[in-house]
Order: sequence, then C-alpha cells, then structure tokens
Amino acid sequence: MQISYLSHTCVILWISHFLLLQLEWVSTDFKGMKFVNRMLQNAGAFYIRRSFGHDQLYWAVVSQYIQYHIVNFQAPIEFFLEGTRSRNGKSLPPKTGLLSMALEPYFRGDVPDVQICTVNISYERTLEEKLYAYETLGVPKPRESTSGFLSAVGKIRGQNYGQIYINISDPISVRDHISKRTEPNWNTPSFRFSLSEYERDSIHCLAWSLIRKQQKETITPVSAIVMSALTVNKQLDIEQLVQLIVLMNSLLAKYGTPCLIQNESVVQSVKDCLDVHKLIIHPVADGFFSCQTALREGEDVQTQAADRLVLQQYTNQLLGPLINVAVFSLIEASDPKEPNNIISESAFFAKYFKNEFVLISNLTQQELTSFQENVTNEMLKRILRALLQPYLESYFIILNLISMGFSTISELTLQYRNMVSTVLVEGASKFPEILAIDKIYRHVLNLVANGHLRGVKTNQTASYHQIDDISPIIVRIEPYLDERLKRFMTLHRKKTAVMQSHL
Repeated sequence: MQISYLSHTCVILWISHFLLLQLEWVSTDFKGMKFVNRMLQNAGAFYIRRSFGHDQLYWAVVSQYIQYHIVNFQAPIEFFLEGTRSRNGKSLPPKTGLLSMALEPYFRGDVPDVQICTVNISYERTLEEKLYAYETLGVPKPRESTSGFLSAVGKIRGQNYGQIYINISDPISVRDHISKRTEPNWNTPSFRFSLSEYERDSIHCLAWSLIRKQQKETITPVSAIVMSALTVNKQLDIEQLVQLIVLMNSLLAKYGTPCLIQNESVVQSVKDCLDVHKLIIHPVADGFFSCQTALREGEDVQTQAADRLVLQQYTNQLLGPLINVAVFSLIEASDPKEPNNIISESAFFAKYFKNEFVLISNLTQQELTSFQENVTNEMLKRILRALLQPYLESYFIILNLISMGFSTISELTLQYRNMVSTVLVEGASKFPEILAIDKIYRHVLNLVANGHLRGVKTNQTASYHQIDDISPIIVRIEPYLDERLKRFMTLHRKKTAVMQSHL
C-alpha cells in the first residue's frame, strides 16, 4: 500500500455515515509481491499505475471503476492526495486526478453529496528513515518483494519504535464546500462528461484545504521537538530538553497541534524519546546528549547528507505546522523592520515556498500582532530559523542555476548535485541536507505558476525557459543567507558568464 511513514495524508470518501469496508487504490509496484498481492486484493485494494501519461483509455477505465463504487456505494474509497509517500516529514502539494474522478458523480448529479474524511498517521520513529533519506538524494527505491518484506520484518523485531499517532477528522461535506453545480445534461453519456473550469478550480481549492486541514490536525511527536533542539544545539541535558519541550509545546498549542503529553510526564517522555532514538541521539559527557555526529575520515558528502536528512524527517514535523512562525522569526531577525514590511516579506515567502510548505501564508496584521506577543523566546526562534535555513539555501542555488541557463530537470539535477557538493566541500554551507534533490521539481513548477518560466515539451522531454527575470527573487532572498554562500554563488555566476561570452 502507498503508506507514508512520516505524514500519512489520505482521504476516505463515502456517501452514507457508516464506515464498514474500505476500497483502497494501491500502486502496481505491489502487484509483483507473491501472496501479499492477493491479500491486498482480498482486503479491498485495487491496483493502478503510478502515472497514466497520455493513455486516455486507461484513464477512462479507472475513472469509471472508481465512479461506479462512489455511485453504488459498495464501500468507502481511500486514496492519497499527495500521490506518493512523504519522505521528508511534511505534507506535499496535492494532486487532484483521483479526487476529480471521485467527485465527477457529484457534479453530474448522480449523488446528492460526497463525504470526505482526512486521516493522519504520524510516527515517533519511522521504519525506513535511512532509506527515505537516500531516496531524497536520488538513490532509486528498492523494488518491493515478499522476501524483502519478510527480511525487513526480521530486522525490526525487538526494536523500540515508540508510539504511533492516528488522527481521523470529522467528515467534510463536498456540497457545503462546492454548492454550485452545472445543470447536468441528461442526454449526454457519462463518459462524455467533462468538468467545467469552475469545477476544476473548486476541486483544486478543496484539495488544498484538505491537505491544510490534515497538516493542522497532525499530532506532533515529542521526537520532533527533541531532534529540532539537538540539531541546533550541540548538546543538551534532560532538564534543558524538558524546558524546551514545554515552551515549544505551548507554541504548538497556539499555532498547531501539540504533543500529547502532560506537564508531569514530560521528563518520562524525553527519556522514552531518547531510548527510541538511541541510534541517532547518543550520550556525551556529564549527562548531556547530542545528535551531531563527528565527521569520519574519508566519509563522502552523500553520507553526511543522508545522516542530516534522517534528522530533517523529524524536524520537519515541527517546522511544518510552525512555518509561519519560522518565517516571522527569520524576517524579524534579519533586520529591524516596520510591521508592514514584515507582512510584505511574508507574502514573498508565501508566494515562492507554497509548494514546499502547504501551511505557509501571508501574515495578516492580526497574526503579526499575535506572533509579536507570543513568540518571544529567543531560543525557540533560533531553532525555527535554523530549521528553515536549508530550504532558503537550496532555493537560492536552484534560482542561480536557472539564471545560468539550465533548462531541463535532468540538467538542473546534475548541476545542482555538482554545485552543492562543491559548496559543502569548500565550507560555503553548513547544511549537508541541501544535497537532497526532491525539491527541484517543486520549485520549478512554482516558478512556472508564478509566470517566471514557461514549460516546453519536445520529444518527451520538458524544458523550462525564462520568460521573466528571476534576479529580483535572488536579490530578495540574499539578506537571509550566509555571506560565504552568497560570495561563492556570485563568483560562480561571473565565471559562467565569462565562459558563455567566449562560446
């Protein structure tokens, strides 16, 4: 099943209020697993491809199959709005293909309403933390097999993986969100039906609201705060960790979903977390703990990046719900600004990091006043700024590469890897996790949506060309970056410009 061990974002659709059986779409990757494939099918799963491409017949068959179950209500249908597992501990932008299929019967008038329920599952410790880290670095995912599954079960036996948090929301009525429907043409066969522009826009807005609702209701594990604190501070003792958890949990209570702990059990929760993550968090002298491993001789950049990405999987579970607080802290620390300037800068971040953080938004005057009154602890603000910094550096490097003329995703990916490797070797950045390539495509799509790039597809290869100058974005983000990285990229841009002038 397409299960995310980090931020399990799925929706369940049904028409009645009784949830007895469940149909779930499953990637065809699992079809080749002996015995497991039959168990999944017997449990109500059906297989579909990860990508439909331009196969209109396949799209029509899957669409009719899903809509038949929606109209006749054999069982609720579960699918995943993000379209893939979340490997980095935070929600991804929604994909609306399956949601559009499922809601067509509502727009055609075949059913009076569709109920949608969001489900979130978050974990104290993920089963495949190292595997996910290497996947975000571009290492191909191992093929699923029954033998591999049984081998993995043997490896995890006897290990402590902590708690699992499941949060199921109240049903959401599509009719309440999208009340306007086009009058159905009863003379047109159902397979000739097509959604109007208004209906497609409404589904897009609904998908984003579902993702945001799911993210807001995500229960934050204690490990997310502990990892975040130890990522920024070299070492802390249990008393310091307890203090930070109490402070951060009060912040989460105001702007997110807090950890499920009582004040009298915080110490025990910290000890349990340290035990669950003893492979990552290790004791140092005098009762202190650290998760920052020393650089081993001969260790390559990718191994360093993988270690940091494992930590980022957990810290993102804190940064995700507090992203607007983190942006406020970043802007406030860069330079004393007037409130209107902080609001303007927050709009810039909301515009260009929307696909990276689903909860990011323009700060209102009311939110700004609330942050100024409630977000006063300098340590908490420093932690949130540090968690956000790698994303700023990655975006800065991607923008520079696009400005140098690299136009395809494959070109950008290759050049990005080479560039970041050099940046890390020369010490222009202290964040090895920026080597991850998973964010390149999301930023490119964001620049296309904002009118800076235009996609052109030729011979099955998409290239992206500048139709608007992106240098103002580079200049706008520079004040929030380390001087070493800015100097490095400035020199590299000049060298590239000289080389291009000679060609």
